[in-house]
Amino acid sequence: MNIQEYIETDEIQSIIKSIMDTEFIREMETGGLNDEKFRHYLIQDDIYLKYYKKAGDTVKKNAKNMEIKSLYEMIGSEEPVFHREMLEMYKIKKEDINEDMINYTTYSYINHLTRWSEKNEYIGMISMFPCQWSYEYIAKNSDATGNKFRFWFNFYKSKEYTDITKKYFEILRNKELYFEERNIFKFGLLYELNYWIFCYNLL
Repeated sequence: MNIQEYIETDEIQSIIKSIMDTEFIREMETGGLNDEKFRHYLIQDDIYLKYYKKAGDTVKKNAKNMEIKSLYEMIGSEEPVFHREMLEMYKIKKEDINEDMINYTTYSYINHLTRWSEKNEYIGMISMFPCQWSYEYIAKNSDATGNKFRFWFNFYKSKEYTDITKKYFEILRNKELYFEERNIFKFGLLYELNYWIFCYNLL
């Protein structure tokens, strides 16, 4: 099966539903999430993004497929700007963020990305895709009734962001996913689930 078929399986749909049902996402939808939890998320995200970009650079460097090289020139061009804007909005200085602040899930997740990005271009893509896909899924399938975090949902369903997801699907649609590759995607999505849980609980 390819990535689109795998995403539609009960196994993956169950995990994404669990992500949608986390207290962090539900409270972002209503605007009830407190600033301390969102600030904690932004700090973890800042650490994560550094390694996410590094994994993307590794994939691009090793890629023989020009479409993949093109994709990884797109990655990191929009989200870091948006991320910096969120840090400013919540009065977090980048120089005050250090890796001593890393939580268990962020630490585990970035090691997952680093390991698989070094194996080959397709495995690297698959390890990074749960983040890209799940953020778009959350934004498009949430009922954001509150205004406080509407900016977050709007960005992750914007054309600038969804064009990258579309490019992933175009490249991977003819790629057969075997057991190892399915596990790499599934485990990445489970890291995403734990990411929201840990950030909500300030762990």
